Amino acid sequence: NFEQSDYQVPCIVNETNNEDYQSWLAIIPGLALADIYEQYGARLLEQNVRSFLQFTGKINKGIRNTILKEQHMFMAFNNGIAATAEEVTITNLPDNQGKAIAVVKDFQIVNGGQTTASIYHTWKKDKVDISKVFVPVKLTIVKDRENFSEIVGRIAEYANTQNKVSASDLSSNRENHVLLEKLSRTVWAPPISGETIQTRWFFERSRGQYKNENIRFGITPSKRKQFDKQNPRNQMFSKESLAKYINSYEEVYNGKKLLIGPHIVVRGSQKNYAQFLNYNFSSKPDNIWFEDAIAKAILFSTSE
Repeated sequence: NFEQSDYQVPCIVNETNNEDYQSWLAIIPGLALADIYEQYGARLLEQNVRSFLQFTGKINKGIRNTILKEQHMFMAFNNGIAATAEEVTITNLPDNQGKAIAVVKDFQIVNGGQTTASIYHTWKKDKVDISKVFVPVKLTIVKDRENFSEIVGRIAEYANTQNKVSASDLSSNRENHVLLEKLSRTVWAPPISGETIQTRWFFERSRGQYKNENIRFGITPSKRKQFDKQNPRNQMFSKESLAKYINSYEEVYNGKKLLIGPHIVVRGSQKNYAQFLNYNFSSKPDNIWFEDAIAKAILFSTSE
């Protein structure tokens, strides 16, 4: 009962009517979430796919660090929680400021258990004031009681499913990558033997970009053919590929310790890419840097 506990949980309703469910979007204070978790513990997360994973993983550590150091940014950084309920009671906020959730029956967090538990344990263990923590909530009221378990199970399954985001994906918008993308679209390579058309080495800054550009450009078969000739698939390279080409050739030392070289490349794409960002991608790429990188790409690919 949020009203009895003096918590304001402002919300808006999705007015679309259907027989299976009703959806609400709400903002819940971190203190209210911690309070509920303290009262109900594991019962609150019965439909969740995992128990609290402590602060061993980097995600939960990141949640804790945000609460401790940048509490006001919590709502911007966090995806929020997905929850289900049997029914809700709505009340009006004072001064016509909208609606709020007053009471929730059978409140279940199906996605966001780590967020909830991290807020609670940081609040308890670090004795920190969490009054500036607010969490977005997608609340689904399941109307179909006969298929309640199945619907809630599917919500839990889909809310916890997404395409994996790698470390290299998260760095796609760095300035040097943007500059490199522009260079790859403007620097032309000499025509290959037997051809008259100049080609480009297509840098795929974000995953799937090459295919999307091909579809966007190739409205007609002739246009698609033109794109393929100007941007041959074997001349498309990703951020991880670039890191392989550069680091296989480079040797970066710290004193006598070799930090970058082929011994780092063989550790795998993500580890090699992290070293690439840390040690040899600090200067802004220009035409010369780009052409030099492509020369290394040709050497690497031919040797491979």
